[in-house]
Amino acid sequence: MAEAAAVCFLGVVRIRDQVTLATCFDKSALNEEKKGFEGALASIMERASTAYPGWRERAECRECDGVLHAFADAQGLCLVVAGIRDAQYPDRVVVQMLRELADKVKNSQGDEIIAEARAGGLSTPLRKLMRDLMKTYNDAGGHDKTTEVRQQVDQLKGIMQDNVKRILETHVTLEGLENSSGSMNAQANRFLRQSVDLRRQIQYRNLKIKAIAGLCVGAVVAYVVTMFVDF
Repeated sequence: MAEAAAVCFLGVVRIRDQVTLATCFDKSALNEEKKGFEGALASIMERASTAYPGWRERAECRECDGVLHAFADAQGLCLVVAGIRDAQYPDRVVVQMLRELADKVKNSQGDEIIAEARAGGLSTPLRKLMRDLMKTYNDAGGHDKTTEVRQQVDQLKGIMQDNVKRILETHVTLEGLENSSGSMNAQANRFLRQSVDLRRQIQYRNLKIKAIAGLCVGAVVAYVVTMFVDF
């Protein structure tokens, strides 16, 4: 299953009369998320009557885990908003996205159209623009060096953890080999001692046989000599 996009919602609101000119939700957005971000937008608009150029605000989405960020354009004409699902998404990247959205709305529509547009009147003209922007900013690391470095550090940590795991597994294997080698060495030593003992036993038995044989030969010789002496 595909991971949900970080940027769920973009919108444009005229500050003067608080008319929502354009909205765009991610295709995977559920009705609960849509209601949540729309409720957060209404909450922000209650505080936006005194908004000035560069004014910023944010509101939690009660029906979902997201946050709605708002930013007033350079003329104080429009409020651009972004609904973010990811709680770890950097605020500085959100502001960068909203500045870019405000600039693109102004450049593509112009102040006159923005000032006179009806509610929802810019949703269609701005839909592709907003969808492309959402797609571009879904990966915060592509627009923020700090996030990019953090992602690289996380990847490096993962690689290091894998290496440590392999080292530990190798260490366990080496310990097993050392134990096996020690056992084999002990067995070899026992075999060597047993071989030496066996060789000594064989030598001792050979000496006994030779002694008995010598005694027998001596007895026979003595008997023969005795017979000749009697004659």
